[in-house]
Amino acid sequence: MISRILVIADGSPVSEQALIEAIHIAKIFNSTIIGIHPMPRQDPVQVKAGREIIERYEGIVKGAGLNFEWLFVEDKPGPAAVKVAERRDVDLIVVGSLGEGGIKRTLIPSAVEYIVKNAGCDVYVVKKKEPLF
Repeated sequence: MISRILVIADGSPVSEQALIEAIHIAKIFNSTIIGIHPMPRQDPVQVKAGREIIERYEGIVKGAGLNFEWLFVEDKPGPAAVKVAERRDVDLIVVGSLGEGGIKRTLIPSAVEYIVKNAGCDVYVVKKKEPLF
């Protein structure tokens, strides 16, 4: 049973692809999706941009008829995902393999590697998909 699914919300196309994959899984199990927006340090510009991303993701998830919770986390993406997953008893982390938000923050491969190596739950890595046309 997959009750809680965590996604990292950075606003990049691959992050949104990961969200869509999380929604597909959540619909099967009626799971709650937890969106996190990690920031190494909080500054007003990053918080505003992060809030816009999270609100967009919330609309997508709720539009699919699912529950959505969100958190700002003052940490790097890898450690943030692992800590939140542990604290919130997450069953699955769905993460994009490479992401870059509007404020030039990158979910680099080493962050994904960190999550895969350190998470106490399963991790689904979504690779960036190229457009068909």
